[in-house]
Amino acid sequence: MSRVPVLTKGWHRTPAEGCCLLELTSVLAGEVWSDRPACVHPVLACVARCVNDQSTTDGRRKLLPLAVKMIGTDKAPAAEELVAHCVRRSGITARRWWPRGLVVARAVRAMSGDEVLRRLLGECVAICREAGDGTGDEQAARGAAGGRRGRRAAGHARGRGTAGDPGAGQVARRDHAYAW
Repeated sequence: MSRVPVLTKGWHRTPAEGCCLLELTSVLAGEVWSDRPACVHPVLACVARCVNDQSTTDGRRKLLPLAVKMIGTDKAPAAEELVAHCVRRSGITARRWWPRGLVVARAVRAMSGDEVLRRLLGECVAICREAGDGTGDEQAARGAAGGRRGRRAAGHARGRGTAGDPGAGQVARRDHAYAW
């Protein structure tokens, strides 16, 4: 019998403490345990972190299918398009000089309701998939099947240990998109 992971708010040092949507994505992609997987576009990851933290427990459960769909979006050149989409959907006014992470965090916080948040994240995934080359469903399936083993996010675990190995000195990063 396989267990379905329960997504929770925030970051977690090990899988035993729980997991957020991006930590689950990092494991599915065969990367080191992190809330900043290298296989996910950085702005999309910011949206996903904010949506995960803003959603209710039931809402997070409905985000599970998007974990696999985010794999392989790292090459999509859609940063400005993603930020503009979040601003349009939320109706906020953003200054041009604001950092992308701040704009995305404010946009997601301005939205409420699990369905609205899930739809926003789904649309952002679709934007990355359309903008990127070679980011089809088959690549996401390869990543989920372990096709990206050995790849790790820069700056995480310094190459020591495996995902969730507490004896390897691995420490998860704590800097969420809107924890300024």
